[in-house]
Amino acid sequence: MGKSWLRVYIIKRLIYAVIIALGILTITFVLVRVGPSSPADKYLANLAAKGQDIAQVTAAIEARYGLDKPIWQQYIDYIGNLLRGNLGWSFSTSMPVIDLIKTHWIYSFQLILLSSIFAAVLGILIGIYSAVKQYTKTDYVFTFLSFIGVSIPSFWLGVMLILVFSVKLGIFKSYYDTALPLFSLENLKALVLPVMTLGTGMLAGYVRYTRSSMLDNLRKGFITTARAKGLPERTVIGKHAFRNALLPLVTIIMFDLGSIVFGGAYLTEIVFGIPGLGQVSFNAIFAHDYPVVMSITLIGTFMVLFINMATDIAYTYLDPRIRYD
Repeated sequence: MGKSWLRVYIIKRLIYAVIIALGILTITFVLVRVGPSSPADKYLANLAAKGQDIAQVTAAIEARYGLDKPIWQQYIDYIGNLLRGNLGWSFSTSMPVIDLIKTHWIYSFQLILLSSIFAAVLGILIGIYSAVKQYTKTDYVFTFLSFIGVSIPSFWLGVMLILVFSVKLGIFKSYYDTALPLFSLENLKALVLPVMTLGTGMLAGYVRYTRSSMLDNLRKGFITTARAKGLPERTVIGKHAFRNALLPLVTIIMFDLGSIVFGGAYLTEIVFGIPGLGQVSFNAIFAHDYPVVMSITLIGTFMVLFINMATDIAYTYLDPRIRYD
């Protein structure tokens, strides 16, 4: 039957993904609407100072966006628009949500991509070296630093990096200039500190997991056999030990990728003022901009579900013995 079982598995996972996303969407929809605040609140202070009728203006704004309807009717309208590809209209920016996302998603993608590459490449290389040099001073130093890296909160690290490298030393900029091209040298330099902030925790974790997985494989019989055959140590380490250590690492890397989509990247964008979806979501929450909050939550949910499915599929190619029924 070949890989027909894999196609069936993918179809099932896609169905589950839609169900899970609908559940999260429903919970988020209810939570943002049962709160005491309204999108009209940001206008009220100025209106009160001008002596205008606050209740009348609030009612007009809520009627304009359909917020005066029963919550179940709002939900049906939202799902209907969503099925037609309409993510709604942003209350705070007065533009379609889809246009807002198209404008800002690339900044989040750039930060996540560079941070993941930085953490994975450096973390795996250090982890391999630390395992090969077990119980040396270098191994102890890397192990100690990895424990520190895992323990440091990313937002605190970001603030400290800004204080040292931007304020005190003036080496890196602490702000991102959207007027410059995306991959301009100035903006890439401005991303050094955010990438270090977001990638440090992941890097430290990859060092620990790579070292542990490599040590476990280096003690197995097939490594002894490979060395007994006279294979070069580089081949033994790279082709035999690391290849077998790769499977658990894929789990950790993909899990971290899903985590930073919803967490670390958002905090890092806020600390460094990067105009990505995290910054947009943060501003939308305080502006009670329901359509933006809903849309970014939905996108993040599908990304996490897709990453989890991609991880399971990658397993079948890294280890053909794995099969999902």
